[in-house]
Amino acid sequence: MIVLKNIYKSFDGQRVLEDLSLEIPDGGRVAVMGRSGAGKTTLINIIMGLVKPDGGEVSVPKGTAFGAVFQEDRLIEGLSAAANCRLVVKDKSADVNGALSALGITEDLAEKPVFELSGGERRRVAVARAALSSPDVMVLDEPFKGIDSGTLPSVERFVNKASDRKTLILVTHSEEEADALGCKIFRI
Repeated sequence: MIVLKNIYKSFDGQRVLEDLSLEIPDGGRVAVMGRSGAGKTTLINIIMGLVKPDGGEVSVPKGTAFGAVFQEDRLIEGLSAAANCRLVVKDKSADVNGALSALGITEDLAEKPVFELSGGERRRVAVARAALSSPDVMVLDEPFKGIDSGTLPSVERFVNKASDRKTLILVTHSEEEADALGCKIFRI
């Protein structure tokens, strides 16, 4: 279980999070929602240990492995989509091409350097990479931005399958996305 108690965080004297408490059970699904600038990304960065809170307590089980899709894709531009995914694979028998294919990335696209891919294709590679990292917790910060409406249902199905029996934390502005992934909404 991930537990946050009375979390406070400020940047440059500006309070971003104030007295925030949240419990996420193992295998739970939470959609963090709020206006732009409300601290959604800061919250998930605190959970992952990338940002320290100014006050409060954070409890994450020791050894928890996170798979993340950040606001920006954070791909290695000169590597192919498949190579970007293989960088995080712990289980060498993982089907990288199968995961990419499930997200509509053909074998031809999978071998192109990611700088040649469209924004939506790059986003799907980032989603595949997060899933292929064998995480205990999947943290997805607006994972569907830039993905067209025709492709979105297959990406949502992929995320649902990849996060089965794992904890899922989704940052989104869309209640429809939260519903599609079976998330309980937490508003900040």
